[in-house]
Formats: sequence, structure tokens, C-alpha cells
Amino acid sequence: MVGLIASSILLGLSIAAPVGPINIEIMRRGLTYGFWSAFCVGLGGMSSDLLLMAAMFFGMGIFLTWTWVQVALMLIGCIVLVHAGWTSLSAREEWRVEEDYERRHKGQALLSYVRGVIIAGTNPMNLLFWISIYGSVLSGALQEENMFRSFIISSMVFLGIGLWNANLAFFVHFGRYLVNSSLLKWVQGIASLILIYYGLKFGWIGVNVLFKSLST
Repeated sequence: MVGLIASSILLGLSIAAPVGPINIEIMRRGLTYGFWSAFCVGLGGMSSDLLLMAAMFFGMGIFLTWTWVQVALMLIGCIVLVHAGWTSLSAREEWRVEEDYERRHKGQALLSYVRGVIIAGTNPMNLLFWISIYGSVLSGALQEENMFRSFIISSMVFLGIGLWNANLAFFVHFGRYLVNSSLLKWVQGIASLILIYYGLKFGWIGVNVLFKSLST
């Protein structure tokens, strides 16, 4: 049982740890608005993960393999990421580390949560994980008709994702005080460009999938 718990937590960390749009947004929000805004991005991502996990658990993952669903999700992700990155990039010259932190902090938690939901729910790599890797692990437990084992796997995977998101938000929030304002602006700008890159990548993948489906 200990091995099952440990391996499931590591599986959750494996989906959360790689650098991707959700981690970049957590970093960007943490640098700009602080811990709670960054943490809410992670909570939003976990909400999407929970929905995808439930879909796989109850056998509804087949919907995620439909072409029009994948294309729609990727295009939505493209719009959200490009908008977030461009908005942040164009506002860099107005960015401050401390002076208007409290003003900018207010009202950002809900927006951060919503963006986390959308980014995680439209990420092609995230969808691939839940359909393939997690689906394979879960199907083995379900074939054994061991619902308790399936519940442990799902819970520990979710715990692993939560631990990574919380640690990243905590690290970024306090790390922002260790560097100067100029460096933080550069980091903010780079993070914005990476978000735009991922958005355009999502859009390109979505368009390719659409054209391939229409040509067959």
C-alpha cells in the first residue's frame, strides 16, 4: 500500500512538474500579485484535473477523444494564453514590485482561478496524460474490480499535483523579494512571451487536427 501511495503521488508530480503554461502562469501571477493569486491558478488547474479525473473514472473519457472537442479546447486555450501573455507584456512598463501591490492584489484571485481552469483544461499535453497514462493506470485497477485501489490512486495523484502547485506558488512569492525590480520585470516579460508561445502552439495543433479530420 505504501508503494502504491508513493507511486501515485509521484505520478501526480510528473504531470504537474514539467514546465508548461500552467506553471508559467503560476510564476507570472506569483511575481505580480503574490502567493494567493499564484495559488488560485494552481487551484483552478486542479479543478480541471479533478473534472478530467472524474471523466476517466466514470468512463466518460471517450468524449475527450472526439476531434471537435479537442479542437474547441485547443482554440480556447490559444485565445486565453495569447490574451494573458499579450496583456501582461504590454503592461510591463507599468509594473511595480511593492508600491501598488495591495491594489493589484484585490480581485485577482477569481480571475487567477478561472485562468487556471481554462489553461489546464485546454492543454493538449494535459489531456493526453489523462486519456493515456492515467487512463491506463486506472483501467488496471478497475479491471481488478478494486474500487478502493482506484480511489487511492486518484486521490494520491491529485495530492501530488496539489503539493507541486502549492510549493511553486510559495517559492515564487517569497523568491520575488530576493531579486531587484529590474530583474523581476525581465522575468515577467519572458513569462509573458512563453505564454504567447504556448497559446500559438495550442492554436497550431488545433488547426492541424481540424484540417486532418476534414481531409479524411
